[in-house]
Amino acid sequence: MKKLIFACLTSALTLAAHADNPLYETGPAQDSSFVRFLNASEDKANVVNGAAKVALAAQGDARVSRFYSVKAGAKLAANVQVGNAKTSVEVVAKPGEFVTIAIVSNGTGITTVVVKDTPTDFNASKASVALLNLDSTCNAAGLNVAEKNTAILEAVKPASLQRRLVNPISLKTQAICDAKDVGKTIDLGQLQPGERYSVVVMPGKKARQTFFVRDSTS
Repeated sequence: MKKLIFACLTSALTLAAHADNPLYETGPAQDSSFVRFLNASEDKANVVNGAAKVALAAQGDARVSRFYSVKAGAKLAANVQVGNAKTSVEVVAKPGEFVTIAIVSNGTGITTVVVKDTPTDFNASKASVALLNLDSTCNAAGLNVAEKNTAILEAVKPASLQRRLVNPISLKTQAICDAKDVGKTIDLGQLQPGERYSVVVMPGKKARQTFFVRDSTS
C-alpha cells in the first residue's frame, strides 16, 4: 500500500493512503489534529515525501483523502506535483483542528490553499455540512437548499469555510458565488446523524466547479 510520510521538525510521522491506522506516531487523543489533501486541480495529483507517495484523482471521491490524525503542533511538510507543475507546503495544526490542504490550478502552475476548521459544537442527532470556497475570484460563496433558495451557508470568503448543523434529511443543494448559481444541483443524499459533509467550490478552466465529499477520519 502506498504511503505518505510527512517530515516533521522533531519527529517523523507516517501516513498510509486509505489505511485504517495510517499514523505511527501521535500524541494523546486530546492533542490530535486532522489533516487531509484535496485535489482541486483538473489533473491527477501526487503528494510526495522522498520515495513515499499518495495519489489523488482529478474527479470523484478519490480526489480527496480522508482526514489523517496527526500530532498537534508538529510542523508537517510535503511536496505536491500535478503534471509538470510542482509546489511544496508546510502546515502546523492546533489541537482539535481539521486542516484541508487543497491543490488548486494557478495559470500554468499550481498552488496550495490551506483551510482550517475548528469545530465548536457537536450534536449526535444532527449532520454537519460545510462549504469550502477555494476560488479566489468568488468573493462570497453560499449554499442554498435547491429549488427553495433557502440559505444554509452565506458569505464564505475565498480560502475559508463555514459549517452548520442541520437535520439528517435527504438534501439537495445549490452552490452560489456572488449571488449567481455555480454548477448543477448537488445531491448530498440522505444525511446521517453525527456525520460531517463538505461541499467545495473551486475554479475551473471553463467555469467554476463544485463537488461534495463525506468527511472521514482515519
